[in-house]
Amino acid sequence: MRVVMNLCAALLLTAACVPEGQAADMVDATKPDRLVSVIQKLGYRAQLDKDDVGDPMIRSSVGGTDFAILFYGCHEKRHNRCDFLLFSVGYDLDPGVELETVNAWNAKQLVGRAYRDDENDPWLEMPMVLKAGMSRKNFESAFEWWEASVAAFEDHIGL
Repeated sequence: MRVVMNLCAALLLTAACVPEGQAADMVDATKPDRLVSVIQKLGYRAQLDKDDVGDPMIRSSVGGTDFAILFYGCHEKRHNRCDFLLFSVGYDLDPGVELETVNAWNAKQLVGRAYRDDENDPWLEMPMVLKAGMSRKNFESAFEWWEASVAAFEDHIGL
């Protein structure tokens, strides 16, 4: 037992040392298809795709709003072993939103950063570090926070 614990300490408690039952409950950005499955089991649409540089991307929807989950920190040539996710949604509004609207959101909200693109259209994003993985329950909770943030942001920008 002591040898196993020393080995785990030496490996910095990586997934190799996670007890067998718990490893199945972990998610990370290295297995996009697993994240698609988790999202679908939550009752949402999720489809695996690729972005413009060939990295994985998940297309999904909450509350009738389409959004993307982009993968970052991926192996440059193989486009796998990614470290980060970015939940992202943009709105094509005419004439866009005022900077004060975006600043007011960012000043009061904990989850979801907002900005305007070059056409003053509002965007909402939520980064997630998954380099070391996280429990499925934590990912599900973060997804629920994202859904709530999208709804609140849409109210904030008048949709």
